[in-house]
Amino acid sequence: MFKFLQRLFRTKYIFIVLVITLISGAAGSLYNVLVLNRQKNMVIEFNYPGAERGLNPDGSIFEIAELKSAGVIDKARENLKDQSIDTEFLRSRIFITTKVTNNSLDKIISAVHNEQTLIYMPTTFYVYYSQKDKFSKNESDVFMENLAQAYTDYFSEKYTEKNDILIFKAEDYDFSDKDYMEIYTIFKNKADSMYSYISNHQNENRAFYSEDKVNLGMAAKMIESFRDINLEKFYAYVVQNAVSKDNVEAAKRFDYLISEAQIEYDKLYSSSTIASDALAYYEPDVGAVAFIPSVNSKGNYYMSRTKTGLDYITKLSYDNGVLASKKLKEIEYYRGLYDKFASIEYSDPQKIESAEKMMQALVSDLEQISEDVLKTDNEYLEHKTMNYFNIRLPKKSAINITLVIKFMIAGFLFALCIVIFMEFFKKIFMKKMSVLAKSFSSMKLLDEKRGE
Repeated sequence: MFKFLQRLFRTKYIFIVLVITLISGAAGSLYNVLVLNRQKNMVIEFNYPGAERGLNPDGSIFEIAELKSAGVIDKARENLKDQSIDTEFLRSRIFITTKVTNNSLDKIISAVHNEQTLIYMPTTFYVYYSQKDKFSKNESDVFMENLAQAYTDYFSEKYTEKNDILIFKAEDYDFSDKDYMEIYTIFKNKADSMYSYISNHQNENRAFYSEDKVNLGMAAKMIESFRDINLEKFYAYVVQNAVSKDNVEAAKRFDYLISEAQIEYDKLYSSSTIASDALAYYEPDVGAVAFIPSVNSKGNYYMSRTKTGLDYITKLSYDNGVLASKKLKEIEYYRGLYDKFASIEYSDPQKIESAEKMMQALVSDLEQISEDVLKTDNEYLEHKTMNYFNIRLPKKSAINITLVIKFMIAGFLFALCIVIFMEFFKKIFMKKMSVLAKSFSSMKLLDEKRGE
């Protein structure tokens, strides 16, 4: 054994092993840099309700192919150094596949065994990208990061909620041609819609807090305070003092609203009265016989009452009566406003000035509230959108030491085989090759003589 090792550990053999091992390590590094580090993949996992049924958050049909759409890729390539690469070429370098999870596979197998129909829609996708020019600057990491961000922005913009209802900017509103009661109505409707929207988000997630430690309940309270305190102060001042830019026109406007409400009230009241009178002509005993035998979910029999014209007429009379009562209160409200504004021909200029100041304060307050609430809700939507799907990006490009070591081990073993061959089998091999060459040479001479 010692002689065997002694024969192997000659200087020339050590040099050969060392050179081949280093060349293999260099080849491994080159393969890692030029091939592996230019082939990237990321994983996208969708986890919102409806994803398993192939739907987007807004209920539309989900298409993973949109990740390769022109808009997404155009945005993803913006930060690339090489702008000569066009969108179609980049699209051809992206490959998307999916994977069936163990839970989904169990459901599919169970459905097959039970002879049930099951629609399986994948929610996990693998996106692969390979940079074609291996010797150019490696931008595969940058492109994959940009692609992930571009798709996130695209998905959020197209399929998630928009909170534009929370935006209030003074330059978007022109109150110069509006009277103060109209301005109040505009503010009231805006505040109501903002409060309704933010309250829905509060009900969705009461545990959410923004970076400024503001939750959605606090945001809703800002709007509620503005609507129920600041805005109502403005309303009370305008109504109590009958402040208007034109009292005559204001009185005419309320008179018109009274007439319009009166017409609607007459229609509802007449409809309710007609339905009520019709009940007197309805057969009173039909309700006692309008029952049919039915079976409940437990298999028990019971008598089910059917819908009859009596039910419809009763409901119609009741509903119209309630609406008529509301219209009557509306008429009384407008009549009170008419009496106040009609009693004053011109509003006091000082009161108009005070109303203007109050209005400007409302504009400023609501603009600030809008900014604060919008900031909180934007963070909530970002948090909510992030929960729609999760993207796992590839690791940053780096030298894979393990891969280099594997190449060096393979090179070392290959070099060892060469050394063993050269030391122990080369002479035998060369002798056999020499005999074989002589045999071929003899055969050739024989063929030549036969040819003569």
